[in-house]
Amino acid sequence: MKKNGYVNFNFLDSKPNINNILVGLDLDYSNKVIAPDGHELALIAFMPIENLLTIAPQFKTDFQNKEYKDKVIYVFSYYDKEDYFLDYITEIDDAIQGYTKVIIGDKNQFKFNLDKFYPINPIENLDEMSFLGGQPEYLQQESYDFLEKYIFIGQILGMDLPEKVNEIFYLTENIGYIFINRDLSGGLFFVQTT
Repeated sequence: MKKNGYVNFNFLDSKPNINNILVGLDLDYSNKVIAPDGHELALIAFMPIENLLTIAPQFKTDFQNKEYKDKVIYVFSYYDKEDYFLDYITEIDDAIQGYTKVIIGDKNQFKFNLDKFYPINPIENLDEMSFLGGQPEYLQQESYDFLEKYIFIGQILGMDLPEKVNEIFYLTENIGYIFINRDLSGGLFFVQTT
């Protein structure tokens, strides 16, 4: 299950619960997060920090002396079923400008439909491209200084996603990267093409 601090995963097709790390797509959640152009962002991931530390204990040093009880990493992304949206999610500048957003908040800050999400399933396949922890793979044009500013949470390959949500990165060949600020004040999410 672990290689150099990595925890590989795939997805379960089972009923999720509010304590699972979840990935999916919900456009009807409460307390909408809005992009600079007025577009409502989609909630695509829900990651309770306590569950993250259980699955990937290597994060414990990153969260040492930080208040994370009942805190969740929410990941929001630009998504449009009818129109091309890849240009809004592939650059770090897009994330900084707010076309994607990572919010660390309370477990009930956003109400959403659990049935639209899939729990992750830690596995022992070292060849998986979706994993938590370690270092990002295939990350393009990002300096070491960039990586020092954030805690790398994980990456998800679009083709590893369940079929009902496998277009949240526009193309299934794309990889989504999740980072959080070291002070837990937010983070970055962006997609790159492989």
